[in-house]
Amino acid sequence: MQFNSFEYILFFLPVVVLLYWIFRTSIINKYLIFLASCIFYGWVHPWFLIPMFASAFMDYFIAQKIYDSKDERKRLLLLWTSIGFSLMLMSFFKYTQWITQSLVSLGPILGTTIVAAPIRVILPPGVSFYTFETISYTIDVYRRDFEPRRKLLDYLSFIVFFPHLVAGPIRRAKDLLPVLASFRPPIDWAAASQAVFYITWGIFLKVTFADNCGAIVESITTTMGRDGKLEAGFGLIFSYAFAFQIYCDFSAYSLIARGSALLFGIDVQRNFLTPYFASNPSDFWQRWHISLSTWLRDYLYVPLGGNQRGTLITLRNLLIVMTLGGLWHGAGIMFIFWGLWHGLLLVFYRLCPFDEWLVRWLGWFGRAVAVLIFFHLVCFGWILFRSSLQDFPMIMRSIAGVPHILRFRAGMAPTLPWLTWWLLLFTAPVTLADFAGYLRRCEFADLWHGMPIPVRAILLVAIFYGIVFFGARQANEFIYFAF
Repeated sequence: MQFNSFEYILFFLPVVVLLYWIFRTSIINKYLIFLASCIFYGWVHPWFLIPMFASAFMDYFIAQKIYDSKDERKRLLLLWTSIGFSLMLMSFFKYTQWITQSLVSLGPILGTTIVAAPIRVILPPGVSFYTFETISYTIDVYRRDFEPRRKLLDYLSFIVFFPHLVAGPIRRAKDLLPVLASFRPPIDWAAASQAVFYITWGIFLKVTFADNCGAIVESITTTMGRDGKLEAGFGLIFSYAFAFQIYCDFSAYSLIARGSALLFGIDVQRNFLTPYFASNPSDFWQRWHISLSTWLRDYLYVPLGGNQRGTLITLRNLLIVMTLGGLWHGAGIMFIFWGLWHGLLLVFYRLCPFDEWLVRWLGWFGRAVAVLIFFHLVCFGWILFRSSLQDFPMIMRSIAGVPHILRFRAGMAPTLPWLTWWLLLFTAPVTLADFAGYLRRCEFADLWHGMPIPVRAILLVAIFYGIVFFGARQANEFIYFAF
């Protein structure tokens, strides 16, 4: 089920919240959340529940064995069994088609003919997210940071809790499971209004900004596929449009997840914090997909040695973590390049922190320059993320041609100015809203309670008419549903 669908907004969420608060102090509410989450996840394909429960049951029983055992070698073996099973399950669904397709493509290069078709596997939504949650659960139990929950219903409710199930934020069992297992007090009016605004702002970001930026990206992608080339300037529009599409899309999902969870009395951590105002890669990853970056830090970077074994080992660890993070995002060489690019940025800025030099020399203006420079470095990464090996050279040639069209405006493609104004229409409001949040070190949606009543009213009217006049007329799938 899609967060931006009528069945979710107008039926599913209101009914489940109402039933939850009716049975809030009864054991029925736990079964209600579990069953509702299963319906939400299996709405289109009920079989999606099978691999999720396979992973969940495996880690549930192994975690108890790990915690009860006193034999360190046995505990370690059980831990790696759990991790291996979860990763193999995820890899089967995510990478089987890519690997088999690559093998078939390599046949002519190697001088052999592989008479086979790539194995096509339907990717269950959210498999990457719940895999990381089950892995962190068994690791925390192994470290004795968390005692495994003996009640199966409590554990399964943590895994399937629908607000964060499909695209995060990635939650830790030690943070969420005890809250889900308890009877929570009623939320007050302030929390309820904040939850509704999270959902409202998230829907606005998705259907008005993300989907329209996505239409620009798709129009340029279609042009490349049809003509086999891309005129000067369109590559730059492509990079900006996708940068805002993926940000608005993913942050919208996270906001709707936060708002939905808050209606059940559960405070879900923010996943974004004005990331395009970051001045360096370390700052960026403290603002972008925060739950993933902290997961990679705690369960991969630190175990590899973190920054405790000298500069060379630290740089190596950064490259390894970010490259694997790119591979986690999807099956394809471009995802690996995207992760490697961000690893190289982390290495470069650690060795050459020119953003700090700019701030030291030029103050606030230097920081603005550093933010602008790093934003374009991030946009280059998004080109890697979104394009194919065939499209990437065309996009870069189109960007390289920008100085040419600036000098000779007569040669400008007729649709380029139109796309530019359309892009500004759907990126300027998001940038201004984020800047307001950036000044107060929060997301724009967190400013809700600090707004005067007239400002709230004007904002809600603007959201309403923005959705009516510019919103997508169909429930476009969130980008991270495919990861």
